[in-house]
Amino acid sequence: MFVIGTAGHVDHGKSSLVRVLTGIDPDRLPEEKAREMTIDLGFAWLSLDDGQEVGIVDVPGHERFIRNMIAGAGAVNAVLFVVAADDGWMPQSQEHLDILNLLQIKHGIIVLNKIDIIESDWLNMVEQEIRKKVSGSFLAQASLVRVSSTAGTGIAELKPAIKEMLSKMELPGDVGKPRLYIDRVFTMAGRGTVITGTLTSGKFKVNQEIEILPKNSKAKIREMQTHKKMINEALPGNRVAMNLSGVEKEILKRGDVILNSEQDEPVSVLYVNLQLLPQIQWGLKKQILLQVMLGSAEVLGRTTLLDRKELNCGEEGLIEIRLNEPLVPRLFDRVVLRLPGPQLTVGGGPILGWAIGDKKLTRDKLIPMLKERKPSDLPSLLLSEVKMIGLAKSAGLLKSSHYSQLEIDTAINQLLNDRKLFRQGEFLCHQDTWQQTNREITELLESYHQQYPFKPGLKTTELAGRLPADPDLTQVLVNRLLSEGKLTVNQGYVALVSHKPKLTPALEKKMQTLTKILESNASTPPGREELIRQDPDFDLVVTYLIQIGELIELRDGFLIRTSDFQIIQDKVRTLLSQKGQISVSDAREYLQTTRKYAVPILEKLDQLGITKRKGDYRILNED
Repeated sequence: MFVIGTAGHVDHGKSSLVRVLTGIDPDRLPEEKAREMTIDLGFAWLSLDDGQEVGIVDVPGHERFIRNMIAGAGAVNAVLFVVAADDGWMPQSQEHLDILNLLQIKHGIIVLNKIDIIESDWLNMVEQEIRKKVSGSFLAQASLVRVSSTAGTGIAELKPAIKEMLSKMELPGDVGKPRLYIDRVFTMAGRGTVITGTLTSGKFKVNQEIEILPKNSKAKIREMQTHKKMINEALPGNRVAMNLSGVEKEILKRGDVILNSEQDEPVSVLYVNLQLLPQIQWGLKKQILLQVMLGSAEVLGRTTLLDRKELNCGEEGLIEIRLNEPLVPRLFDRVVLRLPGPQLTVGGGPILGWAIGDKKLTRDKLIPMLKERKPSDLPSLLLSEVKMIGLAKSAGLLKSSHYSQLEIDTAINQLLNDRKLFRQGEFLCHQDTWQQTNREITELLESYHQQYPFKPGLKTTELAGRLPADPDLTQVLVNRLLSEGKLTVNQGYVALVSHKPKLTPALEKKMQTLTKILESNASTPPGREELIRQDPDFDLVVTYLIQIGELIELRDGFLIRTSDFQIIQDKVRTLLSQKGQISVSDAREYLQTTRKYAVPILEKLDQLGITKRKGDYRILNED
């Protein structure tokens, strides 16, 4: 179903046109009827002769209610742009046209209203003026229909024109990501909370569980209506009224979004390609507070230029917007920006991205990523998104977008085949990020091995802290390099596979001294801390000997040569083959040592799977 909006200056007859077209009065507020002026959004529908139903959103024309106009125009597929013949083109005619251009509305009909009170020669002049004003816009080639909404003149011609316009349009596609911006919230006796809005994508069903953002509220759809008819399923383009259970009216407001659970997320920093309107008589130079309009939502945000020092009227450039309250965008949604006072539309444009968590990108990295984003190039967008995130979970990639999961998965697989993306488990990494981090890891380890040739490697816990990349990304890429056989990890140390620890001549002498100490204390091995107190360099030598397998460290830091431990292991096997089971006391006596050393020795044998504890005894492990 298509939704058409009205547009045009105040008192040019938009509401009366809707009334005569549909038989429905869109002005629902008492104040609107008293003042004969639309203040808030009004809703109606039109049944065409082919059975097609069209939703109509009537928007206010007064400059004080432009914010309401934007809330309504953000969800329409086309417009009836109304100009009164007696007034001609007026200030809000221009502002409405600017807003529709910023929102990239692509279809419309120009309706020249009140023709019954103007002479035909004057009508021709007004029509020429209108054509001049809309040149270069989406209305440049639009049909123009002359009507009088009070006399009913021209309505018979307007309906076929609407039908013809719709025939050239495509219905919104269903990408499996339903979204509805709330434009009204109220309660009904016996039913409770009711919201209305235009379903811009996806489907909702009765009894479906939904999420309401940015409130983070849960609710359930009890009933749904479109055009006062009960429905079980709402389709893209439907004007929908939802009766919700599980949520109170007081916590909801215009601008909140109805979604599937865990589908989208609120964000607080937007990146936008801003088009500044040509008629703005000043440029952007510094931070400025603006109203940010998205869908039916409106929040304040502070803008900062990203790719230039000044943005002049009629120019476009990248900006960052730090929002006072979160919004729920999708990629390439379009925002309209206005001054909060005096009320003035300054520009707008597509959302190219947003800050992700606490990740901060420098401008020299962020700006190129944003500039290469195009809605028509999904593979490039995926590459940009993965690069911006650094380490992206493939399951949720571009979930806040207008692409289907099938489209996203197909593009990801192609990028993997082309080796532009790399997958490690559930994560995706950009080729450039992978190569850069790979290079940084390799260069760091090469430098470390050169500086400390006697060390087994760099502690895995230290590696991430020495690199500029995100620690999670570093760990994933280390795992990838391990699987490719380019790195090794041994006892908590990571090293290049080519690295072979080698002691310096000075440490070689220390090793000889240490070896003699260990050799003479085979049954009463010294502790690591004890040795370090004798000579701090022994710590490096001990680590080296453990790494190359010539030394074993027992519980409490006791150190024993591997060859001596093998002799002990053989003795314990012999004793067990004779006795079947042994106690700590048996081992102590047989090995001619003390309980202080016997217990750690037996525990190490348990750990290696040589023995197995059974109560207070050890037996041979036959498993």
